Amino acid sequence: MGPGQVLAALDPAQPRAAAFIDQAAELMRGAAYTAFDGTVPEQPEHGGVAAAYAHVTAPLRRLADRYATEVCLALHAGRAVPDWARAALPRLPEVMASTDRIASAASRGAVDLAEAAVLQHRVGETFDAAVLDVDAPPNGRSRPRPAGGTVALDAPPVRARCLGELPLGERVRVRLVTADPAARTVLFELA
Repeated sequence: MGPGQVLAALDPAQPRAAAFIDQAAELMRGAAYTAFDGTVPEQPEHGGVAAAYAHVTAPLRRLADRYATEVCLALHAGRAVPDWARAALPRLPEVMASTDRIASAASRGAVDLAEAAVLQHRVGETFDAAVLDVDAPPNGRSRPRPAGGTVALDAPPVRARCLGELPLGERVRVRLVTADPAARTVLFELA
């Protein structure tokens, strides 16, 4: 089965499946943009779909799509690609990587703020959760930090850091230690 079929067959309500889905998403991250003009890149395949892949959405959504749409429209109409679009293509991968990082940080910040606001009056309470990820063991080069990982609460739907020796893919009880909207932080510990 392909990756999509495997993931679609899983029940994310089951802790082990949720942990597997989380790990699979990390493996499929790292997509990048490749600009080309004429010769197709040596590696045109998308890792997640295992086939050649191109993506264009509404030009207001992503900067690269403004140029890609113009290229597609020109090719479809049998006319030359506008010089301004062709000239921008080589710079787009770097620009899109930068704007993707900014957009991801803004999105993460908004979710972190919402989660902290929802939980700020519940510090000290315990919750049922599934362990989605555990920290890698220290490698000697990084600064050691307390054992922990990422948990997903059953309710409210919050995903956050949790301290303790966590069993990956298992159900646990966790206690809310910190929920600070100003700092956009939520922290649990194994109960």
